[in-house]
Amino acid sequence: MKKILVLGIVLFASSVMASPFLVSDPPLSGETKPNLYKITGPGWVPPLCGVEPDGSLKADLSGSPVGTTQLTVVACDDDPIWGEVCSDPVPFTYTRPAVPAITKSIRLIP
Repeated sequence: MKKILVLGIVLFASSVMASPFLVSDPPLSGETKPNLYKITGPGWVPPLCGVEPDGSLKADLSGSPVGTTQLTVVACDDDPIWGEVCSDPVPFTYTRPAVPAITKSIRLIP
């Protein structure tokens, strides 16, 4: 029982300290839930972009480089007749800050 409690605390703590995520609202009632989100951009793109149970997007942005990144997101669904159908692309731009400089000349003064 203690092992399960400790595991639960560790998993909860890791989810609280999670990296930044790109998220979307779920589809409105009556709209088709996508079964896939495609994220494209120059160079780096998130390795995984999961579809949440409510149909919303959740993509981990922790591996993004320092600076401004421009991504394009489309929601896609497989249609038995038409094949893969995707929404219009939606642009998204964000900036990851640089790491602060190392403090120099640390000393004690009387």
